[in-house]
Amino acid sequence: MVGVTATCVPTYQGLSAADLLRGTSATASRGFPLDVPGRLPFYRARNAIYHLFRELVERNPRLTVLAPDYNSGNEVLAMRAAGAQIHYYPIDRRMQLDVETLRALCDRHRPDVLYVIHYIGWAQPVSLLADLCRPRGMFLVEDCALSLLSDLDGQPLGSFGHWSVFCLYKTLPMPNGALLIQNGPRLDALAHLPLRDAGFASEMARTTELLVQRVRGRVGGASAVLETGKRALGRLASAMGVARANVGDIGFNLDEVDLAMSPLSVRLLDGFDIQGIGERRMENYRRLDALLDPSVARVFPDLPEGTCPLFFPIFVGDKHAAARALHRRGVDALEFWNESSESGEEMSDDARFLRAHVLELPIHQDLTPRQIAYMAEHVSEVTGGRAVR
Repeated sequence: MVGVTATCVPTYQGLSAADLLRGTSATASRGFPLDVPGRLPFYRARNAIYHLFRELVERNPRLTVLAPDYNSGNEVLAMRAAGAQIHYYPIDRRMQLDVETLRALCDRHRPDVLYVIHYIGWAQPVSLLADLCRPRGMFLVEDCALSLLSDLDGQPLGSFGHWSVFCLYKTLPMPNGALLIQNGPRLDALAHLPLRDAGFASEMARTTELLVQRVRGRVGGASAVLETGKRALGRLASAMGVARANVGDIGFNLDEVDLAMSPLSVRLLDGFDIQGIGERRMENYRRLDALLDPSVARVFPDLPEGTCPLFFPIFVGDKHAAARALHRRGVDALEFWNESSESGEEMSDDARFLRAHVLELPIHQDLTPRQIAYMAEHVSEVTGGRAVR
């Protein structure tokens, strides 16, 4: 039995007091998608997906979408709520689609939209997909919620399709924030949506979590106390009837589709060293890869040039048991996308395998070399050659 550890490796990056006080970055350009014309801010990525597809359904009530069978569920729920019909294509155990299989499904279903997810920073063969869509008159939508700052052959992910969506708070320490990018054609109605503020309570609740996350990563021995205090504040707010909009939950709520990115998120975004964050994530991924025991089964064999990883995904035999064992050691591994939002019949065997066996290890920009080394030691110990391949 592992006792309380002085080292804590949080799942996500945290927010520091310096982040809150920092002004606008001196960096001239933040790059794609943060500086491009046609970007539309939202509170969450699922809200952006809903409004995009609602507008497309307004133009074509029989809109049909071809989407991956391995998904978070939020994007599927948003598209269905907007009125779209969905067919599925398979994703393999390396989180990649097969272009020829996709071509056959396009011929069979004749979809209006191809919806593509770039998983955890790794690109799908999106240039080929754009070529596939063009002669068929299909729209291409790139889901880059997990892939901010990644590119393919020097071109940013999210710039290949007609539209793309990004979830900023997964990579950056912001309480909320997503972007919908209109590469073309522009849907003018999307730029005039009457979005509303989520409210001070929602913004502050998540900001407090980010501040606690930062302290936990720096003062591991205080982790349990901070977590207990955070949960107590949450229970108190609920008991007092304080309404808060979540960001990281699974589900879709029509009552919250009109929420705007908060003013604090907008201000924080202006102060981040975007290039430095991407470089740190790549560095941490490579460091962990070098330190992990060879018996630990990597989902991806390498980190391609231009890939900015969100996590370090591995295969484990019992995902729940491995996550619990690591949590006891202070490593907050993430059990990634456990359930389907559909009946499950849409999934291939590979999608079922991914839901059962993928565990994601933190490699965010806050982690130090010491934390990476600590995590590598305990991951190798917990998996101990029992990983599934």
